[in-house]
Amino acid sequence: MEIRYILEQLNDRLLHRLAEENAWPCVQSDGNLLNIENIVQHITSHDAIECVWRSLTTEEKELLLHFLFRIGTDMVTYRQMEEYAKIDSQLAIYSGLTGLRQRGLIYTLRRLWGELAYYLPDDVQTAYRSWLLSRFVREEGIPACEMACHWDTSSTPLARVVFQILQMHRYQPIGLTKKGTMTMKARRAWQNIVPYPQEMFLPLVPDASGGQEAREQFLLELLLSLGMLRKQSSNEGMQYAVDEERTAEVFKGHEAEVQRRLYLKVKEVLSRLHPCYSVIFDWMEAAGERTFSLHALREAESTLLGSIASLAENEHWQSFAREVAPILSLFGFAIRKGEGETAVFSWDVALFASEQKEGEAVWEGTGYVQPTFEILLLPHAPYDMRWQIGRYTALEEQQEVWRFRLTKASVQACEADPEHERERLLGILERIQPDVPANVKEQTHQWIGGDVPLAFMRVTILRCPDVETADWLAEERDVTGGLRERLNDCDFLIEESTREELQQALINKGLRISESDRAKLKAKETPRLEFAAASVPSAESGYKVESVFPSLTDVLPELKEVPAIWHKNFQKYHHSTLRKIMSTARDLGISVCAEIDGKLMEPVRIVDIRNEEGHYRLTLNAHGNKQHVNLEEIGRVKLAFPLLPDRD
Repeated sequence: MEIRYILEQLNDRLLHRLAEENAWPCVQSDGNLLNIENIVQHITSHDAIECVWRSLTTEEKELLLHFLFRIGTDMVTYRQMEEYAKIDSQLAIYSGLTGLRQRGLIYTLRRLWGELAYYLPDDVQTAYRSWLLSRFVREEGIPACEMACHWDTSSTPLARVVFQILQMHRYQPIGLTKKGTMTMKARRAWQNIVPYPQEMFLPLVPDASGGQEAREQFLLELLLSLGMLRKQSSNEGMQYAVDEERTAEVFKGHEAEVQRRLYLKVKEVLSRLHPCYSVIFDWMEAAGERTFSLHALREAESTLLGSIASLAENEHWQSFAREVAPILSLFGFAIRKGEGETAVFSWDVALFASEQKEGEAVWEGTGYVQPTFEILLLPHAPYDMRWQIGRYTALEEQQEVWRFRLTKASVQACEADPEHERERLLGILERIQPDVPANVKEQTHQWIGGDVPLAFMRVTILRCPDVETADWLAEERDVTGGLRERLNDCDFLIEESTREELQQALINKGLRISESDRAKLKAKETPRLEFAAASVPSAESGYKVESVFPSLTDVLPELKEVPAIWHKNFQKYHHSTLRKIMSTARDLGISVCAEIDGKLMEPVRIVDIRNEEGHYRLTLNAHGNKQHVNLEEIGRVKLAFPLLPDRD
């Protein structure tokens, strides 16, 4: 959930209040409405982040670090926040929470039945972590590990495996069972070409459905999330087909560029396994080109978090080292030596260098076209060249030099216009090698144009509710061009390629169209077709952003009952009043300034109060040192409220 989504839910009054209190840009787009796009850019800009960080109180900084590095992409419910506050100090935690809410960083989400949750938007998290990590790495640095020999470099780049899978299913879609899982035939085909061990994926896909192998399910979901596969129906049932256009976008450029796109998607998929995994990825990327271990990164994080590090556990670092980190080296994103948290890693240098070097790849001089119908592509050949020539060839080998072969079956697999395909294939071959052998030109020309191919056409049936509506459509000149054939009294056959034009023509006549099988045309003054889009449930559904400017007494109402004299005056109190002050300080986690045996101590935390044989005995915590004193030893005292910015 991003900050833009949240700001759009706020009412105008609260949005203006936040903008005024935090000096957000007040560029007005229309009327009194603030420009949300400008606000988003301002909040996530490094200049604004630096300004906000300098103005944060100690309580606000500690809670912000807790959300950034211990909560991650998760949200904190009211009960979880309550438990967290009890560990440390209710006043410190809730004053930090209130301050961050007033600054427009943390927002309160309320479920329909009343449950509260606190959330730091994803893009704000990323921006703040990026600024903090770059600042920390620059000032403190991350200890680099010694470069060791015997690095594990036996991995196969994920880009090559993905290419081989999609090339195999280019004209043979992935069949699905009635349960929606891959057929056994498709799974066996994948097992023959995917080199990664099955056991590496078991922790990542614990709920592999229908007996489907975890490795195949992980890779399948990865390709679907990239949009390189799309679901479609056929006479044999549902299947996954290769999306040529989207695949060409992913395979644009050299292998390092493709690997980077795949890494970003793998990072996104793996980050869903735990809210703090994205935090660890940020730390690993902050290490840059140096060698590092996860143990060193965890220690660096503890240094950054300081006092709050002891309040959090490190199980997510251990599980990441055990289950996720090996995948990064397996896919060729990094190289590794050793196991577990002490393993030494080093990023593939080209993985992040490709971010600045993406551009038009050069084709010339990157391969050879042999008279034997073999096509050899050199290591520096761009992936879009490999994908385009793969349209007409069979992939035979993926070593340093990739070997494709032109065959009659591979050339005739394309269903497009023969003349167009001949020109396109010849153009690709000439870009690989300008002087294409004459026998290759002649033979491919015969293969493409020599036979009369059968053609399958994608069509759609337009069904009307009655004969009268169908007759009306058949007589409308603006739409009859899109109706290929009338099948019966109520049904028309239309080509899929002309569907959008026909749909627009019907909409121009004021008609509504529906893709639902149950929806029917209802003719009133004119026939109306309803075209209902499927609604996709949102991950944020069920929560509403609370439009209230918070104050500390709303979150911690007990503060309203604390007499002002207790925190404004430094004085002595009667025994019974002093006991109430200390009990309040203990319950709310408020520090106190106190004279003990005539010596001033501040800040002091009240850990416990006990009645021992008629005498009240206090357990104090001063700068991490615990000591026991009797209530009678306390002289002048006052409650130490945190210095909250006056934003009311």
